[in-house]
Amino acid sequence: MAERRFESTGGSGQRASIRVRTPARDSRTGNYRCTVEWIHSGEKELFELWGIDSMQALQLAIRAAGDLVNGGEEALQWVGSDEGYLGFPKTYPEFLPQALLRKLERMIDREIAAHTRKSEAEHKRRQRGRVARKKPGPGRAKMP
Repeated sequence: MAERRFESTGGSGQRASIRVRTPARDSRTGNYRCTVEWIHSGEKELFELWGIDSMQALQLAIRAAGDLVNGGEEALQWVGSDEGYLGFPKTYPEFLPQALLRKLERMIDREIAAHTRKSEAEHKRRQRGRVARKKPGPGRAKMP
């Protein structure tokens, strides 16, 4: 089982948690189910997600867990994280046409690559700035 805990960002002290249980095989159908337990606002809700195999059941359960947490009325944050971050990435429906899914993935890949290039360039600038600011030691020439 996996669990994630949340706390209110509004200072109300409210807590919530979501648990995803290990996928279990159904002996009658051969399919797998994965249970999601959502505890919030004093309520406990259980959801069963079914898949052809244990991986699909687990993937659907994690997606459902994210949807439950992201869709709540309460402003929550993952305990110990930055304000508002819940730890579940945005997903898109799998029923979209394959061409559109590939297009979305290429767009995401381009944005990640652009962000990475920008971060690497900023890191190099900071490194060059540190080297230039170092004080010269014995036997070193003073940098202009």
